[in-house]
Amino acid sequence: MQKISSLTLVLSDQCNFSCPYCPQRRGEKTLTAGDVTTFMDFLQPRLSEEVWLGFYGGEPLLSWPLIQGTVDHACRSFRKRFRFTLTTNGSLLKKEYILFFKKHRFDLALSYDGLAQKYRDAGSITMVEAALKKLLRYYPEGYAIHSVFTPKTVPLLAASMAELLCQGHARLQYAVDACVPWKKADLAILAKQLERLTTICVRHREKTGKTPLKNLNDTAGKGIFACSAGRDRLALLPDRTVWGCYLFYDLLGHSRQSPDYTKYCYGELEGFMAGFKGGFPAVTANYADLRQDYFFSEKKKLCGLCADLERCAVCPVVAALATGTLAVIPAWTCQLKKIARRVHGKPAAAVSSPGRQWA
Repeated sequence: MQKISSLTLVLSDQCNFSCPYCPQRRGEKTLTAGDVTTFMDFLQPRLSEEVWLGFYGGEPLLSWPLIQGTVDHACRSFRKRFRFTLTTNGSLLKKEYILFFKKHRFDLALSYDGLAQKYRDAGSITMVEAALKKLLRYYPEGYAIHSVFTPKTVPLLAASMAELLCQGHARLQYAVDACVPWKKADLAILAKQLERLTTICVRHREKTGKTPLKNLNDTAGKGIFACSAGRDRLALLPDRTVWGCYLFYDLLGHSRQSPDYTKYCYGELEGFMAGFKGGFPAVTANYADLRQDYFFSEKKKLCGLCADLERCAVCPVVAALATGTLAVIPAWTCQLKKIARRVHGKPAAAVSSPGRQWA
């Protein structure tokens, strides 16, 4: 089997936010320290020499003692090199947490939608902006801001990114909510916003020598996208089930009667370990079929026949959250991808240099 280089721990399905575009269901399930150490210890001989260990939720900072204990266990009991990541809404971020993250060199992703935050959770703005100020002061090199825009909030995209740059935040990334329909008028607004954003980033690069927007550095060469879930990565979910990627749980984890549940779930923790030799390869083989050239549009057109095949990558789960079927892609997703390729492709040479990491 391929060595595992990425583990995701979804610590709980509890969250103090109710973001309108979040596909996760809120609940009361929470992993225990025993669940986490059992999972990690079982996989120890199957891990790569360098492993990304990601903490997710819900809101992972609701499980702060578990984060501390897991990091301590990883550093004390493994000879592997761990690189820690954590995604948070920022509302619970304290100075002591930030210093802990800095000590262990966490790569933090703080979810904040800039000027669009008021449509997500208006009461959160003060809390999250206070957290951002703490990060900027104590750990400026350790975090990125991830912003999500919907058809309703997309007119605020460029201005939101510009405001975050003015505040001194150096690592930004935007995403669009592809689980809801984008009409022709919405797509036109998105195109204009991305044109403006690209101009802002080019000017920023000319002044500072740095490209703040990760989207503009996604300039990898052509190739056919294949989902990595289950092959070099695994996820442990709050109900103690194991999946190739936590997104599959969001799609299938609450529908155990679905045939796709047994195709993509490795089972609960004890069953996953007991049946590893036989069950793991069988489920992993199902993940291996999730390739861009095997996907279809809603109009039954095979992606493998598309001229843009080698320049496109669509998460099959995100597509299924919109269409209801894995690897069937809604028409608006194709349009979203085409707009991003067209707009971001123009300044690629100006805002990116070969081998340079985004900063």
